[in-house]
Amino acid sequence: MESPTSSVGFEDTKSDDGKPLIVMSAPAFYKSEWCTSDDDKDGRSESEALAGAGTKGADGAKNTDEVAVNQVAWWVYGGYTQPDKKSVKTDDKAKPYTTASGVKGSVAWAWSENTPAKGKCASDGKAVTFGFKNSAGDFVAWNFYGAKGVKEEVPKETILKILSTVRLHGEPTGG
Repeated sequence: MESPTSSVGFEDTKSDDGKPLIVMSAPAFYKSEWCTSDDDKDGRSESEALAGAGTKGADGAKNTDEVAVNQVAWWVYGGYTQPDKKSVKTDDKAKPYTTASGVKGSVAWAWSENTPAKGKCASDGKAVTFGFKNSAGDFVAWNFYGAKGVKEEVPKETILKILSTVRLHGEPTGG
């Protein structure tokens, strides 16, 4: 687990300045050095995590369904398929979900199929986003992304167990 103030995300590969596509805070990674390669041959190896999870704000969202549906595909596109958008599939609508501690919100899934990505660490990807309101009443999301179709893939049942543990933190501090 990283520091609550750290963040992780995926850059737009078409951007010269490394503009982020999507970013989340307080990330946790599973097998953070699952695959290491130097695909761009710059002499520096980059490590890919098998999976990651964290939280993201959702300013401007109108409801938890919108939070889930609007964020989830970006994790698959950013981490696994770009610049190809055709291999990304998503739930058309979010489904209601309540965590074990009673946090109510909406969940949506995205995944890729037959991603044309190349490189040692290339794989299809999958993601789930749980949109909810935090203790201050703001729309936020819990996101999970991971490699799909690989030997050590995190199964859906495990992802749902982790998601069920999402809970609100502290008392609202005002906004």
